[in-house]
Amino acid sequence: MSTHPSRRRLLQITGGSGIALLAGCPDDNDDDDVNDDDVNDDVEEDWEDVEEFYFEGVIEEWTGIEPEFIEGESNPTITLIEGQEYDFRWVNGDGVTHNLEIRDEDDEIIEDYQSEDVGEEGEETILEGVVATEEMDVYICTYHEGTQVGDIEIETE
Repeated sequence: MSTHPSRRRLLQITGGSGIALLAGCPDDNDDDDVNDDDVNDDVEEDWEDVEEFYFEGVIEEWTGIEPEFIEGESNPTITLIEGQEYDFRWVNGDGVTHNLEIRDEDDEIIEDYQSEDVGEEGEETILEGVVATEEMDVYICTYHEGTQVGDIEIETE
């Protein structure tokens, strides 16, 4: 993983400065200067740089830790690029037994992509070498399927 700030983070920093300068100024332009295609391109570029996902697992949810743009999100929808390899690392946040599985729309585990069970608070594990395929639908905890589940979207290059 790169230690350089992402383009999104730099935009967040500079955007905050611009907002502070514009506070109180009327908007004379009704046109939207933001092009939706540019926003979508930025999002796709963010996902293209991802090699690892890091979550905290608790009964109520998977909480995104990394990449930065999913930080703090509950059961974030993640985008994988078909054919790209990923690692899914997670930490037990509540001392209850959890695992992480990658499943298809028929609720079947794909390619044995299933982490070990982790039951101690603060204990981490990793599911390595997950190759994105179009049948991937969700990442989920076997023990808390109703609350600890996030959607997977697959993009082709």
